[in-house]
Amino acid sequence: MNKQLWNMYKESSKGKSCIELFNPEVEDIALSAFNIRKYSCNWGEDSVEDSYIDNLYGKFYVWYHNFDQRGFFPKEWTKETYEKFAEEYDILKPAKDKKGNVQYNDDDTIIFDEDSYFLKKNQYRHKAAEIPFLSLLLFYNFDVFKPILLPRRFDIIQRNCDALGIEMPSIPHSKDYKSYVNYYYEICECWNKFQKENEMTDAELCACIYDFANMLIEEPAIDELPKPTNIWLTGADKGDFTFLDTLGKIHGSNDQSIWACNERTRRGDIVVLYCTSPRSYIHSIWRSNSGGIFNPFDYYHCRTKVCNGILTPHISIKDLKNDKYMSKIPIVKRNLQGINGIELSAKDYSELLRMIKGMGGKTTDYPKLFDCSKVDFGEIKLEKDVENKILIPLLKKMGYTESDWTRQLSQKAGRKEKAIPDFVFSPREKSISRMHQWLLRQN
Repeated sequence: MNKQLWNMYKESSKGKSCIELFNPEVEDIALSAFNIRKYSCNWGEDSVEDSYIDNLYGKFYVWYHNFDQRGFFPKEWTKETYEKFAEEYDILKPAKDKKGNVQYNDDDTIIFDEDSYFLKKNQYRHKAAEIPFLSLLLFYNFDVFKPILLPRRFDIIQRNCDALGIEMPSIPHSKDYKSYVNYYYEICECWNKFQKENEMTDAELCACIYDFANMLIEEPAIDELPKPTNIWLTGADKGDFTFLDTLGKIHGSNDQSIWACNERTRRGDIVVLYCTSPRSYIHSIWRSNSGGIFNPFDYYHCRTKVCNGILTPHISIKDLKNDKYMSKIPIVKRNLQGINGIELSAKDYSELLRMIKGMGGKTTDYPKLFDCSKVDFGEIKLEKDVENKILIPLLKKMGYTESDWTRQLSQKAGRKEKAIPDFVFSPREKSISRMHQWLLRQN
């Protein structure tokens, strides 16, 4: 943490504005949360419609009164009391007692059934996906909690914390979704420690993690996507159809989105998008513009950024099941249930292109897999040849650029010894220098 740069940021107009944005001492928390949500679009979150604020007002009211009236909030927050809270809470829909008063108390005057709940206490996958909203509600009411703003880009939070020297707790890679709900408190403990060490307010900590740290990192120049090496299948539901129907009409060839995918996705890979029921057809083919991003607070834990979407003829599930080859693919046999992140083979993809061609599509319009048989590294004699003719070209094909690494960077590895690695990725010294230059211009 560079205190000099941080103090210069706090005095800049941008810094003051962002710190004020995160002020938890507000009368209208729904409006404040909405403004934060809109601003977070600058950091990689999807944009929201203005009507979203109405949803926030209702949701804040229902959740807070569920917790308050039913005694879920403990007198003191510790890791143990939080874990008990996370285990016990559920969200009841508002109900009226015999006198017509709205209540959330599950007493004898109100009858509750299966339809009485927005969220049941054992639905931990849904609870984990609600952490971004819950974190805001808790942030405005208890200073121990901090907001999680980028549920679909948790990699940005990790990257920013790394830039600040914050050692984040390890993400639990588990199918026990309860562990993801509890992981949120571990993050808060980590951030509170950093906040105390640097004598920050709650608002300053949030501005530091989400804005100041983001400015320390220089985004690489947008260059060509590396050649695709894998093909993935993913799905879109009703909430995505409006965006898909505008493909190529509003942003032209610059349409981008974030889709559920496989954690092994690499930048440049091919992503085949299938519209689920009621459409039930293949809609388009995209390219991945990032690797697989694991997000502990997202219902679909792994996502990837996609770009360069190209419409396909509508190949229905019926067409796939009637095709001699495609009908034998396991995911088609399962009626395309659980399609997010399913890997397709090169043969599967070539047969899909065959079907596209048969329905009037031009196969030359769609991306092709990388053919590694044509790679020629030339003559290799020295270690330098391995770096310049094999390693660096491979890194570039994987989507890295020369600005991502520094060569032969001296590192202290003890009292007397030094380590000089051949390649160091994302050296922090360069980022701090760029940030320093920006702050000097602002002041």
